[in-house]
Amino acid sequence: MNPYKQYDSGDMFNVLLNYHKQVSEVASKRMEIDRTRFSKIEKIIVTGLGGSAISGDIVYTLFQNQLSMPFFVNRNYNLPNFANDKTLVIACSYSGNTEETLSSLNDALNRKCEVITISSGGKLKEIANENNLLHFEVTSGYHPRCAIGLMLTTLIKFLEESGFVFFENGFYENVISLLLEKSKEYSSEKSDPYEFALKLIGKFPVIHSTELLQSINVRFRSQLAENSKVLSYSGIIPELNHNEIIAWEKYDEKFFPAVLIQIIDQDDHPRNKLRFDITKEILSEVKVEILRLQSNQPKFYLRIFDLLYFVDWVSFFLAVTRKVDPTPIKNINALKEALSKIN
Repeated sequence: MNPYKQYDSGDMFNVLLNYHKQVSEVASKRMEIDRTRFSKIEKIIVTGLGGSAISGDIVYTLFQNQLSMPFFVNRNYNLPNFANDKTLVIACSYSGNTEETLSSLNDALNRKCEVITISSGGKLKEIANENNLLHFEVTSGYHPRCAIGLMLTTLIKFLEESGFVFFENGFYENVISLLLEKSKEYSSEKSDPYEFALKLIGKFPVIHSTELLQSINVRFRSQLAENSKVLSYSGIIPELNHNEIIAWEKYDEKFFPAVLIQIIDQDDHPRNKLRFDITKEILSEVKVEILRLQSNQPKFYLRIFDLLYFVDWVSFFLAVTRKVDPTPIKNINALKEALSKIN
């Protein structure tokens, strides 16, 4: 039962509650992959937008310490100039109809890249079939930002089965167990995500992290925009210590009621951990409210999934507690409609 049905037309509450099932669904499927077809690959590009592209960001977060080649997430109509016949391009579009992704896919084909595709169908699947590309189809029926469990797990499984990344036995079981446990905890009005969301009401969230957790930073900002209908800003330590920190000198809550969110991980560089503390101390002098977000899970990959799930719940609660429906994306649809009328 959805206690927020009055404000939740797309039943996002239950989609979030059952997020673990998306991971389980993909993890249980077999992937028959001939690794020899990727033996010449020297770089990887994941191309997509929005909820489909974030999977590439999170994969890089999870496996950056073991990827033996450049890994790039592309959010544009064209691929970067370095793409060639030794580049693996993974075109991700949940709907299969994202125009930028379709354009970059055609660019990849023209450049003779090795290409695979991930979608729930659409034109992406059609192009894949026409060109005999390896295509992975995920279950349809979700909003793209709500299908991250399907898209992310498919991408992870492909990269593992192809030999680009590796992980410990029990990886999927541990992730599913974590998400199942947290689904009961995070869905409550007594939960940390709910309390966290209440602290953001009426505030402009400024999200700080290091590059290690940049994908969570980006996901949080995106979900606040799409689900909560709230603008926010992202900053990266240590870069922001060389510019943004100066702007806080004249902070005045009367004119700009901000809340600073520091997303921290125990694997952050020791000097960056120190920077978080010093930045917090400096900004406390101008009386900006500062919240810290950190997972206490024992393994890095579990902390990433925990944070990913946490911020999604925060964005949901920030919407419904303000009587805002998290599902509709009026401006995105208006933009797509306007573009569709122009060749």
